[in-house]
Order: sequence, then structure tokens, then C-alpha cells
Amino acid sequence: MIQILTIIAPLFLIIFASALLQKFKNIGDEWSKVLNEFALKIGLPVLIFAALAKTSFSFKEESSLIIANSLFLLVSFILAVIVGKILHLKKQMFLTFFICFVFGNIAYLGIPVLTSVSGEQILPKLSLIIAIYLFWLFTIGIGYLDYSLNKNKKDVTKNMLKNFTQNPLLLAVIFGLLFGSLKITIPSIILKSLEMISASVTPIVLVVIGLFIGTSKIGKLSEWFPVLLFSLFTLIIFPAGFYFSAKFFGLVPSQFMSSIIEAAMPLAITPFALSDKYNLHKTFIARSIVLSTILSVVSLPFWISLIG
Repeated sequence: MIQILTIIAPLFLIIFASALLQKFKNIGDEWSKVLNEFALKIGLPVLIFAALAKTSFSFKEESSLIIANSLFLLVSFILAVIVGKILHLKKQMFLTFFICFVFGNIAYLGIPVLTSVSGEQILPKLSLIIAIYLFWLFTIGIGYLDYSLNKNKKDVTKNMLKNFTQNPLLLAVIFGLLFGSLKITIPSIILKSLEMISASVTPIVLVVIGLFIGTSKIGKLSEWFPVLLFSLFTLIIFPAGFYFSAKFFGLVPSQFMSSIIEAAMPLAITPFALSDKYNLHKTFIARSIVLSTILSVVSLPFWISLIG
């Protein structure tokens, strides 16, 4: 575990150094917005497209990965509804809990962590896992939020199609899989340019996470107890469920290492961006992002060392 911690420690060092810079120097939200826009609309899509386009892809060979991750997400959505009903959460908190339950930081933090541990060769498989998450999050996930707010099935379908056609990450996956499966060769001069952009992604997204953490207010200690329970659940119970389910069905957990580690990721920044549109509990989301990211410094090395 110490060896794994040493490998991914530089990633968290960048995050927390950026957080301290924001906290004490207050460099402003402009940096965060610009860097986030670059990462979301240019950097990560280019990284994912380049990784998939250079790899021959077969849905048949990756069927077990697709099925396992899809089942995990579908069960997680159902579990979120059950737990929310048991706890008798009010509508705002229920919808917040529902979307945050499975919206892990699979791209912003998942890519740097897993490439640091497994190398660049993990990117094609990692990109496919991200595609699976995006598909279900922007169909069932966002669709459920839309339906809960307006009860209009036509608007729900319209918004789902809009999310698909305007989501840069999802479009990068689709075109990357198309290029890879059809074995379309990208000219070396273009490929070199894409690789240069890809190389800039990891430090930028880590700085964005850090800047977000640096703007978060501490608040009262008692207000953090629900956040702590939620963070521990997502960082421990989620990956444990995936891990033991694989063993139960006679599968080798190490073959699903990327999937299990992605399931162990802290909460992503995206739900915070969606909070105004869907009237979500913004304070809970912000604190969950901060605390789960801090706790993942310990939880991620544990899961990586256990599986790998």
C-alpha cells in the first residue's frame, strides 16, 4: 500500500497545493472556470478519442466489462432509490442523493490515478468504462431528475438526446470507438497534436479539483456527519460491492481492477454544476466533493494494493 501511495501521492500533492493557493491567495474563480472548460470540452475528449482511435476495439471481447459495469450502475441507481425512501429524504435531498450516489470522479481523477498505476496502455479500457458511466448517467440519471421535476416525458426524452449530442466526452467516445473499430488511420502530424493536448490534461484537471476545494467553506462540524457517512459509503461500500460480486460469480477481481477503482472514486464536480438547474442541495454536494477527495488519499491506495 505504501508503494501505491507513493505512486499517486504527486497527484494529490498538486490537488492540495492548488487548494492552498486558492485558500490563501484567492486567485479567483476565473482560473477554475477557464481550466474546467478546457478540460471538459477539449482536453479530456481529445485524450479519450486519441486513446480509443489508436486501439482496435471489439465489443465481443469487452462484453464482460460492459455488462459488469452496466449492472453495477443499474443496481446502484435502484439502491439509491431504496435507501432514499428508507431514510424518508425530502425531495431536494432525495434527488441530490440519487445523482451523487454513482457520480464518481471517473474521468478527472480516475484517469490520472489509473494511468499513474497501470501506465498509458490502460487508457482504451478506461475510456470504455467512462463511456458506460456517461451513457447510464445521462440517460437514467439525468432523465430521472428531469422526470421528477416536470413529469413531462417529451421533455425528458428531448433533454436526453440533447445531453448525448452536446456532451464532448460522450462524442469523443463514439468517434474514438468508430475510428478504432474501423481501423481508420490518423495522420501522424494530427496524432502528434492530439498527444500534445492529451499530455496537458492530467495536471490541469488536478489543479481544477484543488481550486474547487480551496473555495469551500468549513461550516459547523455537526453538519459534516451526513457528508462523512456518504463519503465512506461511496469510497468503501461501492468498490467492496463490485469486488465481492465479482468473486461471487467466479470472476477474478484483478481482471476488473479498473472498474473497481473507478467505483471507488470520490464524488465528481459535475453534480455541483447541475445543482442550480435541478435544485439540488449545493452545500451537501460541495462538502461531499471535498471530504471524499481528502479521504480517497487513503482509500484509493488501499483498493489498488488489494486488487493489483
